[in-house]
Amino acid sequence: MTYTALYRRFRPKNFSQIVGQEHISKTLTSVLQHRGLVHAYLFCGPRGTGKTSMAKILARAVNCLDLSENGEPCGHCAACQRILDGSSIDIMEIDAASNRGIDEMRDLRERVKYAPANEKYKVYIIDEVHMLTQEAFNAMLKTLEEPPDNVIFVLATTEPHKIPLTVLSRCQRFDFRRLSDQHIHEHLRFIANQENISISEEALQLITKKAEGGMRDAIGLLDQCSGYSDGKITALTVTTILGSIDKTFIAAIAGHIINGQLQDVLRMAAELYSSGLDLRQFLRDLLEYYRDLFLAQISSSTDINLPDWINNQTKDKILHAIQSLSDADAKIRNSLQPRITLELALIKSCGFVAASPALPLESAPVSQQTKILKPETPKTNVIQLKKEDSTETPTTSNAVSIEQLLDDWPKILQKIKKKSIGTYTFLGEGIPDKIIGSKLIIKFNTNCELQMNSICNKKETRSLIEETIKEYYGSSINIAGIISNDKKEPPATNDLIKDEIKQNSLF
Repeated sequence: MTYTALYRRFRPKNFSQIVGQEHISKTLTSVLQHRGLVHAYLFCGPRGTGKTSMAKILARAVNCLDLSENGEPCGHCAACQRILDGSSIDIMEIDAASNRGIDEMRDLRERVKYAPANEKYKVYIIDEVHMLTQEAFNAMLKTLEEPPDNVIFVLATTEPHKIPLTVLSRCQRFDFRRLSDQHIHEHLRFIANQENISISEEALQLITKKAEGGMRDAIGLLDQCSGYSDGKITALTVTTILGSIDKTFIAAIAGHIINGQLQDVLRMAAELYSSGLDLRQFLRDLLEYYRDLFLAQISSSTDINLPDWINNQTKDKILHAIQSLSDADAKIRNSLQPRITLELALIKSCGFVAASPALPLESAPVSQQTKILKPETPKTNVIQLKKEDSTETPTTSNAVSIEQLLDDWPKILQKIKKKSIGTYTFLGEGIPDKIIGSKLIIKFNTNCELQMNSICNKKETRSLIEETIKEYYGSSINIAGIISNDKKEPPATNDLIKDEIKQNSLF
């Protein structure tokens, strides 16, 4: 016997059964009671919110031979039965994704001229109508504006902004809302009871969150979990099906990020990658965890057990982590090297601190080296240095100017890269600006304060850079950072690093 999916078995058969769209159901039933039908409707909204179901119910209602007083189709007359079992040739569903050309619309334009075979109205349901070509839209315009009296169009789409205004203006528009978690949760519980499916409350919550406001997705996931678990669904069942990460793992890596323990973070990321789990799902779980922690902190909620590392100084770091990880979630889908995208986001999230807690961005100490306030006028903007390797970048003088240093900067970066990829990445956000005495000032943009602090305020990082420059030129130099409002990116440095990130694995 062929199995029928749950979402098909529990597809609404009348307006009152459609969950969360009462504003549309009430309007349509009122129209049906007073026979105030229009010739074209546009149903738009997120996927899985009832657009196609509403269109099919409307098709039955306009053709029902025994319409109830409240505007609902009876479900028992010959017309309702034909439409329910899909045998009515007057109700046509068209997938615009695969029938999107001008020839299909011309054919439709010819067919609407003929009277209905069995029903009172011919109803054309065009799903994903935004996929039609511009020529196809033009071909159906006249028919859509003045169809025969016994023809009704129902257009459904998830992207109404892609539909020409000339078409929008000819339709009565209904906007379907994303379903609330409560609506989905209650309906899933109803289905589980009807099907004798045993499901835990935690499993229901996980499915509800994953559905993201779409009832069809929620019911489909419930069906999948039921088949996998033989009718007994637990939280472990759902996480296994979704490929979700264990909460203990999420909590552990979240703590390492906030404490700036980069080595532990990258080790756990490597374990995650080698396990074959979905990196985007991991990012979403981690973002959800940080969101819950932040909301619990600002609302003093007792519903969430806060970890030991949470304190008043971690709010800014959590917000910074959320921002970095959100950016990665948007990029990782189309990334050719998703592992690198993830690892770079994790490095930025923990502020590039190897083993000690990261300081909040607002309270990070700014050393005297980063406070460039009214510097003394230097006698010269040239630093007296000697190169050890004159064959690598030849010069005719022992004096190196800021211009010469800028020319040598990409090669100096390559030497730093061999010692520390993290330092190389963060230093690439800056550009040498000026030389004052024996001090090299590196300029960072306003959105790179974290990178500047990580480079200039960490002794081990600063020493690595200064030693590398000393190896290159043969004399000592100190570095300091300064924030600039200049929006222009450093031309040589940033482009070089971005190209390498695209072409090569950094880890």
